[in-house]
Amino acid sequence: MAEQGEEYEKLMERVLARFPELSREEIEALVESKLRESNLLNRVGALLLVAEELGAFREPREEARGQRAYTRIGDLVPGLNDVSIRGVIYAIDKLVEVRDHKLMRLKIGDRSGSVNVILWDERAEEAAKLGLKIGDLAAIIHGYTRERIETGEPEIHVGRNGMLMKLEPEPGAPKPESYFMDLGEALERGRGVYDIKATVLEIGAERRVMTKFGEATLREILLIDDEGEARLTVWRAKAEELGDLKPGETIYLTDVRIEDGRLSLTPRSIIAFRERPSPEALEKVAGRRVKDVILRVLDVSETAAGLRLISTDGEKIIRVIVPEKLDVKSGDHILVKEAAQEVRRDRVRLLCKVGVVEVIKPEKEIKVPNRLVHLREIVSGERVDERDVIVEGILYTKTQPMSIKTRFGEAKKLGFWIKEGEAAVQGVAWRDKAEELDKISEGSRIRLKWVDVRMNIFNEPEINLGSDTVIEVLESSQEELK
Repeated sequence: MAEQGEEYEKLMERVLARFPELSREEIEALVESKLRESNLLNRVGALLLVAEELGAFREPREEARGQRAYTRIGDLVPGLNDVSIRGVIYAIDKLVEVRDHKLMRLKIGDRSGSVNVILWDERAEEAAKLGLKIGDLAAIIHGYTRERIETGEPEIHVGRNGMLMKLEPEPGAPKPESYFMDLGEALERGRGVYDIKATVLEIGAERRVMTKFGEATLREILLIDDEGEARLTVWRAKAEELGDLKPGETIYLTDVRIEDGRLSLTPRSIIAFRERPSPEALEKVAGRRVKDVILRVLDVSETAAGLRLISTDGEKIIRVIVPEKLDVKSGDHILVKEAAQEVRRDRVRLLCKVGVVEVIKPEKEIKVPNRLVHLREIVSGERVDERDVIVEGILYTKTQPMSIKTRFGEAKKLGFWIKEGEAAVQGVAWRDKAEELDKISEGSRIRLKWVDVRMNIFNEPEINLGSDTVIEVLESSQEELK
């Protein structure tokens, strides 16, 4: 046994001399991995196999000396059955049980890129006991890569034959924050999945909604940075986890999906870390808050959490989101004592907390702006890029509601034509608005309030009903069809 130990030490010295970029702990980890693969190996035999795989016995040509023992993360591709990487841990999720397996997710980056890491069963339990923290240097030994369905990018799995090893810190290693993209940059890139950082402007109340999987909790959070803003929707456990967020905090999130300027978490999302509000962040948040705004209410819609008030300051259409029921009606004037202002696609929303909106009698009545657009103006091309306008006409014809598969699940869609004199314009309604319009008989004169008018994919003008569009039936007579 003493001779084996001496032989092992001599061989270890040779391997370390050949690969000075590797530590003894890393080589030992590779040896342990080989021993788990075969009960017939002793430590010397396992080290010989490791040395052979590393190329320790090849001729020491200059290019061989520069050979990497680890694969660069940026060079990973799906389908690799035995790969080792090393890098900085910049996000760690807790150990969870999924069906009959235990797993732990984390993200690792080097100077060439970053990758999702999934540890399974025993390897997940081992990793959970290591006391890993953000910024640690770690190695993944004998992992395998698979294609991530949502993005097509590789992710690395660590199963029975692999392992995660915590390494000693190295000076000059990349900072964990460097792997996160600014919110504005991610929004500029458009649709995709990104690791982002942003400042919290407003945290919506947790609410419960019905989904096809049953009742679930959700929370909406308004995020901003110097270059953009977006609303993040979080569900279930993550909604509870983020319930103690404060305005001005900087939050670092992995694997955030961007679709049409909105953010949502994916099953692989990790809340990596949070930073307390800095004076600069609080100043930024203060600049987005409004106080003592007087508005005139144009329409009132009930929501699951409270009310949506379509209002005006005499010029713009402003949506006031109130998380409570109020005794307010169209024509009333309200005072918004304080709110977070969100501006997206030229729409203004004031996000309020409980108790900050009250009905008042103003010194001077706010005039209602004329938002009526005639169908002939749309057909002529004069008004084909309009938001929050009102159109009127005869519901000339409509389709049956159709179930369409969308990225958010199945949804009802209804197409229709609305006519005014010789001018006719097509429109589209989704979900509850499709069901509401389906109940109105053809030939009825209707008013559609707070709709958008834009060109569709066929370069034809189209009226688009939104979730807060108000549909009014003015007359149900069939005479106007003649």
